[in-house]
Amino acid sequence: MAFVSGKVANRAGDRLERNVADILEDKGYEFVQRNRFFPARTLEQPVYTRQCELGKDIYGRRRRVDFILYHPVRFQNCLVIQCKWQASAGSVEEKYPFEVLSIAQGQYDTIVIIDGGGYTPEAKQWLLDQSGKNHLLDVQSQGDFARYARRHL
Repeated sequence: MAFVSGKVANRAGDRLERNVADILEDKGYEFVQRNRFFPARTLEQPVYTRQCELGKDIYGRRRRVDFILYHPVRFQNCLVIQCKWQASAGSVEEKYPFEVLSIAQGQYDTIVIIDGGGYTPEAKQWLLDQSGKNHLLDVQSQGDFARYARRHL
């Protein structure tokens, strides 16, 4: 049964990421392959990629982020977006400190999108309390991100 619920969770997480990609494209960001993302910034147009390796995590392993985007005016130093979906009680909230510490040691400002409602109120509050510190710009729901995107992307 765990295999089936894992597949369902993966599909829901994929939907969240597709939603973010749709929002970026609606705002005029062009998708580029991850190996072309950094050279594409010289074109001075909004671009993004997915599943891009950026430096190391807190254990010294390669760190992969869900999205990184560049905008020649708004995000000249790039913006990372991490998606965390959890529909039922599980281990995602135990990964929040790892994510926050990895963001802090990196060089890119980051928004974390959490959704699904499967995290505890305490874990969500802890993560929200980290907003505005050490490159973690904000923690948002999927709806919050859609509203943020209308004004800031």
